[in-house]
Amino acid sequence: MRAGTMFTAGKTQAEVARKLGVTPAAVSLWHQAWEAEGMKGLKSKGHPGFESECTEADRKKIRAAILKGARKYGYDTDLWTLERIGAVMKQVTGKSFGITWTWHIVTELGFTNQKPERRSKERDEAAIQNWRRNTFPRLKKMGT
Repeated sequence: MRAGTMFTAGKTQAEVARKLGVTPAAVSLWHQAWEAEGMKGLKSKGHPGFESECTEADRKKIRAAILKGARKYGYDTDLWTLERIGAVMKQVTGKSFGITWTWHIVTELGFTNQKPERRSKERDEAAIQNWRRNTFPRLKKMGT
């Protein structure tokens, strides 16, 4: 819109490009739109591409499902994978999404990819702390 105002004031395309810090090619396209339709031609056309089939209501359902955990949907563990989330999304919303779209939706909901911490079932925290406090310092002294 600022470019349109500058065109109306008689500024050249080169001046507009320098002033706005954009490429001459972009200004050329804006100038063509401005000449054809005036300021109306410079209004945003919106986000390109298809509208997502995932509505805001669907997103709320998906978020709630993820927060409930995978076990609530019949899985052995509470670890989510994109395949599992995709299956639950279909169950909850009735809509199928590919892996890529599943990932986009999940990240837009604020979830991040995380790797589970693996620890032995037989792990003895008390013994580990004891070793760190008593044995390890002695071993460090011997090595120096």
